Amino acid sequence: MMEKDDSPDVIVIGGGLAGLTTAALLARAGKAVTLFEQSSREIGGRARTSIDNGYYFNQGPHALFLADVGAKVLQELGVSYTGGEPPATGLGIRDAKKYRVLTNSSSPSLTPVSDFNSEDVFAKFSDLLNKTDFTELENISVTEWIERNFHDADAIALLKALISLTTYGNDPDIQSAGSALHQVHLYNLGGVMYVDRGWQTLVDGLVAAAKNAKARIVMGKKATKVQRNSSGWLVTLSDQSQISAEILVIAAGPNEAQALFHEGEKIEALSKAVKEARPVRLACLDVALSNLPQKDALFALGIDSPLYFSVHSPYAELAPPNGALIHVAKYLGSSIKPNPKEDEKELEELLDLMQPGWRQVLVKKRPLPSMVLSNTLVTAANGGLSGRVDPKIEEGLYVVGDWVGQEGLLSNASFASARRAAQLIQNELAGGSRGTGQRPSISESVPS
Repeated sequence: MMEKDDSPDVIVIGGGLAGLTTAALLARAGKAVTLFEQSSREIGGRARTSIDNGYYFNQGPHALFLADVGAKVLQELGVSYTGGEPPATGLGIRDAKKYRVLTNSSSPSLTPVSDFNSEDVFAKFSDLLNKTDFTELENISVTEWIERNFHDADAIALLKALISLTTYGNDPDIQSAGSALHQVHLYNLGGVMYVDRGWQTLVDGLVAAAKNAKARIVMGKKATKVQRNSSGWLVTLSDQSQISAEILVIAAGPNEAQALFHEGEKIEALSKAVKEARPVRLACLDVALSNLPQKDALFALGIDSPLYFSVHSPYAELAPPNGALIHVAKYLGSSIKPNPKEDEKELEELLDLMQPGWRQVLVKKRPLPSMVLSNTLVTAANGGLSGRVDPKIEEGLYVVGDWVGQEGLLSNASFASARRAAQLIQNELAGGSRGTGQRPSISESVPS
């Protein structure tokens, strides 16, 4: 058992974006916070970045939406970062031997499709988004909304591809149109940034913000069991030590959160989340090249195939001088099961198309055959974002992550649920004897 004086106000289980953000916000509000991360070497969850010979490997393609809640929370916490914004100009539909792509490349291996004007589709789509109340579309699928407003088969395929690009989903028949279209709208409002030196920059900034506010971060201790006690919650760790706190925050996926409770103590809201979870997955190939064979071929998006190609290094510090860092990916929907060998072959063929000669300048390739981008797809059947579990499960028990709360998708859901949980915890602890009360409350320091 840990010393009684070590007992914090709040225990956070998990050191990903959501856990670190929650810890930083609460510590800044004067609460005693201890965060446990199971890894003894790395922190940050899916936001970790690996460095190899001057190449910064994010875990697949990462883009920070500059008009979304994540950027706002990072600013509030004083987390600084730099990077570049990839342009969304010069894109056109072109034919390849196997499929069509939306690309900015003028490579002779790709022939233009002259009878389809993608710019007109983009203009109409943007105009509709500017007039849309997205909350009214939570129970409508992406396919239903697109087919209501567009009737040309090429336009429909293009818009479904764009929604895959911004949400990583590939289930338009069941994905909620409200949150998906809002994500595209946020892109139109502020664009995205590729972050210099990878998303580890953001992770390190959050760690610093938490520690500077006196949060305690414990590495290499996995939480194995949680249970109620007279103090609130008792957490058992992998070394068999135990620690208590009034408030418990679980910053993990629904399955991992559920597994912390004994069979007879399962939480209904977590059981429901586990049952309804549809993980958003991506088959990815991260590639480092000593130079870029085709300088103008920086982006491609499959129109009639769920494929993505993007060179991130021209816009952010991710590679040595003259080097290139490329992400090639396949969006895996519910109907597409991972097939690692075939998927990697397909991704290499897309590389052959966009960057012929890449094999001769290959430094490293890293396959991620079934990477989870989000713990669950936001579906129309579950009422869109309103169907996700609330951060506050019950008195003293909270969850945060990309599957929690009624705001945001992907990492932005992690930031938003962390902010919401921190506000609710501050309210719950208000008036008690715990915490110093010397720092501003979360409602004062973070906009709601």
